[in-house]
Amino acid sequence: GRRVRRAEAVAALPERQRALVVLRDIDGLTAEEACNVLGLSESNQRVLLHRARSRLRAELEQWMKR
Repeated sequence: GRRVRRAEAVAALPERQRALVVLRDIDGLTAEEACNVLGLSESNQRVLLHRARSRLRAELEQWMKR
């Protein structure tokens, strides 16, 4: 189902993007907290999160069209 597909899409992300998505979107950490955990600058965190969410959105949209 959808939950499995979402988990697969998250698992397929590059490591830092995956870690950031898990921390921000699943665990609910703030941007500042995620930056501290991963040792990222605020701007790098924004770029990585944007890329990860865009990739997830595209993956899931493709899956929904099938």
